[in-house]
Amino acid sequence: MRVAPPHRSSFRLTDRQVGILFMAPFVITALAFMAYPIVESVRMAFFAYNPLRPDDIHFVGLRNFEYILGDPLFWDSFMQATIWTLVSIVFQTVLGVGLAMLLNQSLAGISVFRGLLLFPYIVPTVVVALNWRWIFNPEIGVVNYALKSVGIIDENIYWLSTPSMAMASTIMLNVWKYTPFVIICVLARLQTIPLELYDAAKVDGAGTWRRFLDITLPHLREVLIVVIVFRTIWTFNKFEEIYLLTRGGPGTSTFNLAVYSFEQSTANLKLGVGAATGAIMMLLLLAGSVLYIRVSGFGREEQAL
Repeated sequence: MRVAPPHRSSFRLTDRQVGILFMAPFVITALAFMAYPIVESVRMAFFAYNPLRPDDIHFVGLRNFEYILGDPLFWDSFMQATIWTLVSIVFQTVLGVGLAMLLNQSLAGISVFRGLLLFPYIVPTVVVALNWRWIFNPEIGVVNYALKSVGIIDENIYWLSTPSMAMASTIMLNVWKYTPFVIICVLARLQTIPLELYDAAKVDGAGTWRRFLDITLPHLREVLIVVIVFRTIWTFNKFEEIYLLTRGGPGTSTFNLAVYSFEQSTANLKLGVGAATGAIMMLLLLAGSVLYIRVSGFGREEQAL
């Protein structure tokens, strides 16, 4: 007696269908938590809405944008955001490349230092800001105590109460926390550069600085472009470091556009103005990123190939 072979289902997914199936959770999550808030924020920029009167919402066209562009505090916040971003990115890039080159050396115990560099990046921002508030305390902070001990200053510096010092303090916090991101990206690229190139350059008599300019920097070019673009976007949008450290003060001396948008939405209860500020920030970052990539020539080599 012959036993019939078990029935095999003819249902089978193609590779394309399997890929779509795996991508579906990410796409759904992105639409729910990224695309929808962006669209809703842009829509809200054309409406006047007070959260204390939820039924009173009406279309105002470009009036929110007219209010922002006519507000001197917006332009002050824009200038401060530009300074905060540019200075932070310059220091992060220079320090990140320099420290990555040091950590790329073959030294005993270097892997321990490579692990420790992640510490600032993984510590929650709230913890970092609260600790830095204590560090910069003019009376009991360790910064003033250390500077007095070595004779650099005679009187306490009010780091978070003086406009110029407050901006410098927020920049130092941002540089300390996010330079490890630059180090990780640069270090990963440095470890892929063939050592034979450096050996050949040494034979030709090239010094350390010449080897950096002719070999290291060209190999780092593409990764630095990507890192600078991402860090510029993230820094320009940063809110928590400034707000937790100085709350935008003293006065409005450390306002950036993110803090300005927050204050308009919460303190002034002008959600439409806050949303319009976010829309302007998005346009500025998009235009700046496209311009930077085009000027730097990123991707032209691939297109030529």
